[in-house]
Amino acid sequence: MDKYAIKDELNRSAKGMRVLYAEDCEGIREDVTGILRKFFDVVDAVEDGVKALEMYAQRCYDIVISDIRMPGGSGIELTRKIKAINPEQAVIIMTAYDDHKYMSELINLGIDKFVIKPVDLINLLTNLLQVTTKISSRKGRIEDMLVIARLSAMNEILYSIAHHWRQPLSAVGLYVQDLLELDNDGQLDTNRLKDSVDKIMKLIVSMSHTIDEFSKHFKSTVTEEAFSIVKAIDDAIFVVMDLLNCNGIKLVRDYEADITIRGNMRQFSNVLILELLCNAIDALLEERPQQPYIKVSVTTQDGRPVITVFNNGGLLNDNVKSRLYEPYFSTKSIASGSGLGLYLARMVLEREFKGTINVSNVDDGVEFRIGL
Repeated sequence: MDKYAIKDELNRSAKGMRVLYAEDCEGIREDVTGILRKFFDVVDAVEDGVKALEMYAQRCYDIVISDIRMPGGSGIELTRKIKAINPEQAVIIMTAYDDHKYMSELINLGIDKFVIKPVDLINLLTNLLQVTTKISSRKGRIEDMLVIARLSAMNEILYSIAHHWRQPLSAVGLYVQDLLELDNDGQLDTNRLKDSVDKIMKLIVSMSHTIDEFSKHFKSTVTEEAFSIVKAIDDAIFVVMDLLNCNGIKLVRDYEADITIRGNMRQFSNVLILELLCNAIDALLEERPQQPYIKVSVTTQDGRPVITVFNNGGLLNDNVKSRLYEPYFSTKSIASGSGLGLYLARMVLEREFKGTINVSNVDDGVEFRIGL
């Protein structure tokens, strides 16, 4: 592939992507930054590892490019800290030939590419094209998995609608049978007919209202909006409330604070919170404690919201805890779960809301803690 073909492909694959670039040599930094800005929407350039890490904590980047040797923190230290935050972060290291002794450590850290100095334009563009293509492919897989999560949440909604409708449908059936019996016995008069019709219509209106309420949960929303954390949590609780009630699971809400944040409310409610609730319900149905309950709390720490979801369905062993967010890892049977739920929940939280999630054993159960 010649230089012009590489440039054309990179223009397409890098569209909408953001780059963080750390280089202590001002001349090289200016030259490479100029090249990067021809292809990427955002390029933030800094002169050392400390400032790079500060920038990384504030913004989300698709690619991090770093010199291997810098004052105030080497590229290895920067990579190690970034990979601890996000193991899937794409990282490119710029290095000289005499840096080969560090390469094995960087490879073990999961570096995507090395670019040898002095920087050759074709080599740089080729490596960028390979990395951006890989990122685009990964984003496509994530979108597919979000669709799976959405379908899973829809399944919960359909279950709840069916549960909501079961009793009123039975009541409608009884009223209709009663009308037929009264008519056969010659006892059906205008008043009784009107009374039964009124009751049936009231039940139908209630069922229609149920559809309206549940349909709100999957109406498309703008990518980003201001929304109440408590409202988003209550929306997720609404979906599983009947499942909780029919299984005798007590729900405790402890909202000490409510903070408005920005983002996609449906992703927050249906992918993140709903997954944690369903995960808690699964644990309780499997362990069957005598008094099963889930507690959802909203508090603040240092002025920032903290959400916890606790269930008393037993403790997690260390092996499960360490693998809990791996894609396709599940403690359930194949028929019961895909193993994508918590992986997607973490992805949405970290990528879209720049938050953190931790799990710990507390007393007789498990607590998920979300920091935003």
